[in-house]
Amino acid sequence: MKKLFFVRSGSTCRMLRILAAVMLLLPVNLQPVRASRQDAGAKSSLTVKMKDATLSSVFAEVERTSRYAFIYTDDVRPLLDRRVSVSVRSATIDELLSAVLKGTELTGRVRGNQVIISKAPARKNAAVTPPPPPPPPLPAANSGREIVLQGTVISSADNKPIVGVSVYVEGTTVGATSDINGNYTLKVPAGTKHVTFAFLGYDTKKIAVADVELFKLVTLIEASNVMDDVVVVAFGTQKKESLVGAVQVVRPSTLKVTSSNLSTSFAGKIAGVISTQSSGEPGADGANFWIRGISTFGANKSPLLILDGVEIVSEMLNNIPPEAIESFSILRDATATALYGSRGANGVMIITTKNGRQSEKMAINVRLESGISMPTRVQDIADGVTYMENYNEALRTRTPAGETYVQHFSDEKITGTRNRLNPYVYPDNDWYSMLFKDFTVNENMNLNVRGGGKVVDYFLNASIFNENGILKKPAESKFNTNINSQKYLFQANVGAQLTRTTRVSLKMNTQLLFWHRPVEEVKDLFYYTMRANPVAFPAIYPKGSVEDLDDPIFGNAPSWDGGSTDINPYALLSRGYGQRHTQYITTTFSVDQDLDFVTKGLKVRGMVSFYNKTYAATYRSFSPYYYEMTDYTDNGDGTFDYNLQSIGTPGSSYLGTSTGRNGYREISLQGQIEYSRTFGKHDVNALFVYHQKEKVDNQPANDEYKVLPYREQGLAGRFTYGYDSRYLMEFNFGYNGSENFISGRRFGFFPSIAGAWVVSGEPFWEGIRSKVNLLKIRASYGLSGNDYLADSSNNIVRFPYLTTVNMNKALYVWFSPNFVKQTGHEIKTVGNPLATWEESTKLNVGLELGLFDALTLNVDVYKENRTGIFMQRRSLPSTMGLSGVTPYGNLGEVENRGVDVSLEYNKAFNKDLLVSVRGTFTYAHNEVKARDEAKYLPNKYNSVLGKPVNSVYGLVADGLFASQEEIDNSPRQTFMPDYLPGDIKYRDLNGDGVIDANDRTSLGYPTVPEILYGFGASVNYKRWDFSFFFQGTARVSLRMYDMHPFRDNQYSGFNMTQYVADDHWSEADPNPNAAYPRLDYRYNANNTQTSSFWIKNGSYLRLKSVELGFTYKSLRAYLAGTNLFIISPFKYWDPEMGSGNGLKYPLQRVVKLGLQYNF
Repeated sequence: MKKLFFVRSGSTCRMLRILAAVMLLLPVNLQPVRASRQDAGAKSSLTVKMKDATLSSVFAEVERTSRYAFIYTDDVRPLLDRRVSVSVRSATIDELLSAVLKGTELTGRVRGNQVIISKAPARKNAAVTPPPPPPPPLPAANSGREIVLQGTVISSADNKPIVGVSVYVEGTTVGATSDINGNYTLKVPAGTKHVTFAFLGYDTKKIAVADVELFKLVTLIEASNVMDDVVVVAFGTQKKESLVGAVQVVRPSTLKVTSSNLSTSFAGKIAGVISTQSSGEPGADGANFWIRGISTFGANKSPLLILDGVEIVSEMLNNIPPEAIESFSILRDATATALYGSRGANGVMIITTKNGRQSEKMAINVRLESGISMPTRVQDIADGVTYMENYNEALRTRTPAGETYVQHFSDEKITGTRNRLNPYVYPDNDWYSMLFKDFTVNENMNLNVRGGGKVVDYFLNASIFNENGILKKPAESKFNTNINSQKYLFQANVGAQLTRTTRVSLKMNTQLLFWHRPVEEVKDLFYYTMRANPVAFPAIYPKGSVEDLDDPIFGNAPSWDGGSTDINPYALLSRGYGQRHTQYITTTFSVDQDLDFVTKGLKVRGMVSFYNKTYAATYRSFSPYYYEMTDYTDNGDGTFDYNLQSIGTPGSSYLGTSTGRNGYREISLQGQIEYSRTFGKHDVNALFVYHQKEKVDNQPANDEYKVLPYREQGLAGRFTYGYDSRYLMEFNFGYNGSENFISGRRFGFFPSIAGAWVVSGEPFWEGIRSKVNLLKIRASYGLSGNDYLADSSNNIVRFPYLTTVNMNKALYVWFSPNFVKQTGHEIKTVGNPLATWEESTKLNVGLELGLFDALTLNVDVYKENRTGIFMQRRSLPSTMGLSGVTPYGNLGEVENRGVDVSLEYNKAFNKDLLVSVRGTFTYAHNEVKARDEAKYLPNKYNSVLGKPVNSVYGLVADGLFASQEEIDNSPRQTFMPDYLPGDIKYRDLNGDGVIDANDRTSLGYPTVPEILYGFGASVNYKRWDFSFFFQGTARVSLRMYDMHPFRDNQYSGFNMTQYVADDHWSEADPNPNAAYPRLDYRYNANNTQTSSFWIKNGSYLRLKSVELGFTYKSLRAYLAGTNLFIISPFKYWDPEMGSGNGLKYPLQRVVKLGLQYNF
């Protein structure tokens, strides 16, 4: 596709007013620049006098002094260096063109304010005044007679009609213009081969007359939209046709979802990305994502994220509105990531925000949305009666023979609770209903402004999100205890063409995040709905039950474990609130200098960027007044008197305050030089980059390692060569330095090489090119690295080559007959001078296939070997004399392999019907090859080698014991002495007759999906549009734990979930396939072992999104839904939430109504 080159000055008073209003919200000081011009309404007002000037200089002067904008295709651009002399006064544009184009190979045509320069087909004297006669007939490409073409022209950005598109046959006077609805009609002479579509601000498009169907609906690509012509790669762009690396390009429209977090749209939509979302909590509902799965068990598993050249964190990525994104590239193989060296081992995501563009008028887009949000699945918790009956059952069936069973909950209490006689005497607390609502309402809006003139262009975007949680505000609370997440997001991009060869740009991203929430952790409140006893006490007593106390009177009772109080979730929700304020600011200033005057194709770029994060939190809370009922009096008239006594910590009526704050800042410098040139059929490109960065904590801890800045620097380079757009080769390297390693090991070299063969470009392919329009085979091999080091708790480890010593360690030493306090030296960390880079060797083979100019298939097969994974040694010989101190080293190795597939089909059946179908498939499987494991394990199945990184290790369950006889004839299980029929039976893997830790092995699939897929379609029919998308996972397990009723290994008094009450083994119903074993009122160490009994299939298929829209002129209304339903063999909670008990903030089903308006 050919590019348009144009310059246009179009600032207006309206633009200035709107821009000024937006700038009040943004930290940008923009001085608009307007080019002077002659009367736009005068047709004979051109006065130009230039001697020995290039055509491009003449055209630039005309643009500067008139209303005209010149459009020309890239094959014309080399001819604009021709020098001419011109002297006209008060001439028309046609007269001017006749004068300057005389004797050239060019011709010009005027369409409104546009002047289209193209090659003359046969003669060199093709000036436009007077118009030349049509050229001789071309070889017949149609039926040999004049035909009429009709259709509609739309924009790729929003599928809206484009008014004023020039539709013409190059080298002739045949042409037409699209009307207000984008419609056009063009009579094409016999023998015409191509028709050209051109419009200011869009790439010129040529369509072969033979493809008559393609004229019914023509889509023009925005000239500034690099996604469709070139691909954003490391430190620059590459033509899509010459790309040899595994780069997945994502259209920003694909990332539009009803959530405010961008990463929730990744699952199933981006080939090569594994993504899971474990929480739906507003402000904390971003997804976890990995490029090509997880290839290390080290600290750093996340991809590198780059926003406009600045490295950012995932929270910032989540807060980028899709409307602000110009391009989104996923760099997957070594060729794509090698330039990032030590930072690219886990893949790279590059997000580039939109620039301004030259246009006749400013473009304004407004979007407003409002919707409801509700949980996808909620676990049912047993009511009080069910709880008490099952607890009594557990106590009765576990009472040893010969001992007298005494029921814990009396029949009177069970009956009184069932009949709801008195909620304070016989409480039955539905904690979930007390704490949580069924749904909530959210709103968001987005406004962006885009435009520019000859010198300055701009893009401004502002987004506001207001999201509420599903927590209730207790009637007794004086403050809001619900979650409220507010986001204020701003993007300001300004560019200025200082000279013909010099451009500067400033990009600023500001994110202001405000988060209001209860002081109690929200995930704990969900857990407490089962953890808290439902019948021990009421949530709250009536006001006035305690004399002289106006504060809420919360119920409580001594815990079963002997504590003074138990958990009252209602009181914990009511006791306070927290407010968190987070601010991210990134600023990038760059200068691009074209050095064509030195040698054609040479350019340099300098960039400085600043990143700052600040975080501040305030928590305010009081101590609840807890009271226990000791007795009550029935007054006989329907009223009761309650005797209450205070228990636990005395309550308070005032709010205590605690605060916290942190943050850090980064500054980075980058300089690059690039050479790009085409010599006939030879395309050559070379790039060299220098990069350095420094990070400093804004409030460092009192630790010398925290005070010191974090620094990195490196060099990178790329060389590409292409012959005839068929044979492509690329070499990349990154050379990086890290302060983490000792001198001599601080620098790492990370090269890669790749090649591609465009088979469809070969002459022998000509016969089938109309059917198979693209066949490209590519391969790459290379190395990338990682220098991010952390311990098992993910605390950053710095300078592992240094041994740290406490010079004044106090110990009590036994000197008979007493212990005596002595001080001495203590080794805290054993340094390892051999510590160095974690390295990743990557091999990738890819295939790109295009059929009928409608279907595109991309397949990549890869293998990665990660070596030198940084980890702490598992043990040291006691002969070393060190206790509890183990050094770090490059000890681990992981192999990762898989396949990425993406499929896309686009077909315009006519001007009214457009269909698009897409799908992705990602498979990523890893295996541990080394992990500092003992060489002589007693059993091979105990080893982690050959197992996936996120495997679960435990016992293999063989169902439930059916009888005491079966227990007596089975290997002895060592976890508790008195296990019974209905308890879990385990397999003796080593055959020693004993079930213990030596029988543990890996179970099921890993807890991170190995397969992620998605498929969907969109249909545009006239003014209606409809789209849907399904997303699913496979080869994934989840482990159930911390969901056992009545107690855990520390506390007792728990409730139970309804599925345990409904489907457990009992003496009355000894179901060998029951979902839960025999109940136990104690902590059952046998049944709570990690085992295959609790490993479940976590695969699912969900309807991820649906959207229906209607467009009337510039207004679009739409109804959208997310997570509308799910199909999964796992029924207890949403399987995407993963392992655990499912008692945390659930994923949300969202339905939204939106309006979008384009000015």
